[in-house]
Amino acid sequence: MSAFQLLAVAALAGLLARDLWYWYRSGASVVVRLLRCVVWAGAAAAIADPLLVQRVAELLGIGRGADVILYVFVLAFLWTTFFLHARCLRLEREITALTRHLAIRDATPPAGPVPGGAGAAER
Repeated sequence: MSAFQLLAVAALAGLLARDLWYWYRSGASVVVRLLRCVVWAGAAAAIADPLLVQRVAELLGIGRGADVILYVFVLAFLWTTFFLHARCLRLEREITALTRHLAIRDATPPAGPVPGGAGAAER
């Protein structure tokens, strides 16, 4: 194993250990915590044995292992982009609704008679 592989696997093992150590303190859902642990372990396995990715590529009918990694990251990027875009739109709608609620709640009535108001029709 090369020096890079040793350092990278050790760093990934540390990240995995950290996630497992703070498992119950994390505010993330169980699915997100599991996904993070799987990503750390998968990355460590791929770095420790680069031919593993090549074998997975051959099983999937893809020529090279690097292509498999590229495809996975492109799909993950697209999913993350759409997820975050939808989340931003939802947050914008919630902020707009909250701002409207606060504006209506804190509105003050006008000091004098309103031109064209109910009093003007009676005159």
